[in-house]
Order: sequence, then C-alpha cells, then structure tokens
Amino acid sequence: MLSGKSAKFWLLQVLGWFPYLLLQLLFRVEDPPNFLFEHLLFAASLTLLALPGSLVLRAVYRTRSAWLGGELKWLALVVGVSLAVALGVDLGHHTLLWSLASLRKAFVPLAEDQPLFARAPLLFITYVTWSLLYLALSRQERLARAELSRQELAVALREAELQSLLAQLSPHFLFNAINNIRALILKDAESAREMLGTFADLLRYQIDSNKAALVTVADELTVVHAYVALMRLQLGKRLQYEERIHGASLSRMTPKLSLQLLVENAVKHGLSRTSSPGVLRLEVDAGESHLRMVVSNSGRLGDTPPESGLGLLNLKKRLALAYGDAARFSLLQEGEWVVARINIESTP
Repeated sequence: MLSGKSAKFWLLQVLGWFPYLLLQLLFRVEDPPNFLFEHLLFAASLTLLALPGSLVLRAVYRTRSAWLGGELKWLALVVGVSLAVALGVDLGHHTLLWSLASLRKAFVPLAEDQPLFARAPLLFITYVTWSLLYLALSRQERLARAELSRQELAVALREAELQSLLAQLSPHFLFNAINNIRALILKDAESAREMLGTFADLLRYQIDSNKAALVTVADELTVVHAYVALMRLQLGKRLQYEERIHGASLSRMTPKLSLQLLVENAVKHGLSRTSSPGVLRLEVDAGESHLRMVVSNSGRLGDTPPESGLGLLNLKKRLALAYGDAARFSLLQEGEWVVARINIESTP
C-alpha cells in the first residue's frame, strides 16, 4: 500500500502527464476529431516512455540534494539531465516504433513520420518544467518539515522548562504540609492522623500527575479541598472558606498547583497572620473563550507584596510558557480584600 506521500506523488504524476498525452494527440490529428488508432498508439507510447524519464530525474535530484548547492549548479543540473533524458526517451520511442513497423507493415508510415530526435525539444521543455516544479515543491516540503521540527523542539523545550519550574514548586508545598503535621502531633494526635490522610491525598496528586504540567480545574479543586481541610485543622474557625465554581470550568486546563498556590498564598500571607477570623473565597468561571480563576481573602497586602515571592513568580513563568500573552495574572488590594486573578483567553 502506498504511503500518503507516495500516493500524492503518483497522483501528481498522472495529472501532470495526462495533458502531455492530450497534447501529443492534438499534434497527430490530421482531420479533427478523427482520432485514429495509430495516433493514439503514438501519443500513448511516447507518454508511457516519458513518465519513467521523470522518475530518473527525481532519483538524480534526490541523490544530489545532499551536497549540491547554489542556484547556478542546480540550473545546470536541471538543463543537463533534462536534455539527456529527453534524448534518451526520444531514441527509445524511435526504436519502439521501428520495432513495431518490422512486425506489422501498417506501422511503417507511423515510424517514417517520426524522425529521430524530432520530439526531443518538446520533451526537453517538459522535463525542465517538471524539474522546476518538483524542486520547488520539494523545497517547500523540506521547509514545512523543518518548521514542524522547530515547533516540536520548541514545545519540548517549553515542556521541559515547565517541568523544571514545577519541580521547584512541589518541594515547597510538601515541606509546608509536613511542618503543619509536625506542629500538630503533640497538640492533637487525632487531628494529626487526619491530616496525615489528607497529606497522603496530596502526595498522590503529586505522584500520579507528576509528568503533567497542565491539569483540569477539577483536579486542582480536589487538591485545594484537601489543602483547605489540612489548614482548617490548624486554624480552626479562623478560616472560613467559600467557593463558587462554574460547571463548564471543571474540564478546562490550568497549570498544575496554580489554584492551590493561590489558596496557600492567601492563607500564608493573609489569614494565618491574624488571630481574627478571615474569609477565603474561590471563584472559577469559564466561557467559550476564557477561563477566570479568582482567589480572594479578607485583609490587606503587606509592605512586601507576596506577588514578589518565589511561588508566584514561578506561577507567572508557567502561565507564560503554557499560554503566552493569552494568560494574565494580577494580585491587587480591592477594598478590604486581597484579590489574586488568573485570566486565560482562548482556552479549549
């Protein structure tokens, strides 16, 4: 079975040489539209011999493409090889007609009417045209393959950088969870055991999706709920959690640990720094061409905005790598709320 590339080549061959066959018939017709058998035989035999000639040209160009450089060298090669093949095909056709004439006298007029190398000029022009088209299409195909390879390499490098940034983030998150459990063991063993189960869920999320730089919002919400449960055992009634999740957003993709990082940041830099109760609010909604995620907490930004911290700088880089200019992140003081927003446009 022919591959897609081979099938395309042969389709173009047939489509390209069929007009040549018709042209030869027109040259041979004496009283149109009376197409005699001899005329058809002449045109068909010449075309069938000319077609393999183009395969010879193709083989020569593919062999030379690795080392031949410069337009003048290529032009000289095209002219020289096209002329040689044209003369060879004409000689072969001339020999074929005289062979048929020796077998059947009816073909003698046809052979006599075909002087040696009479068809070579048209064949030469045809082969030069074929060569230029073939080389142009081949060059375009090579450029397309090179561009595809470049894009694949860029994606691979981007994915590698995303993984590198994710690897930097994960230990920070895990160590915080371990420290929380360690601090609670002596105070409340039962709560500490509960936290260990929650921590196991968090570890499972880390391990099972370790190779995924992007995850669904639903996956992120699972780890956020585990994290909130973990922190509630530590902060108690000081942490009031609210969420509003649009159903269409659950299947959308977001950088791994993005929501968890924003929630952790709100707790660490906001709610845990005061003895008063605080509210943590999570909102996620999605439209046909956007995903919006908002984490807000009651309180105020400090003198050193948490946006300058390693975790959020890491998140910004991952958003830029995954979505480019289509993703925006902001952390602002809005009245009595500290609001972190992630907006991603054109999300599939």
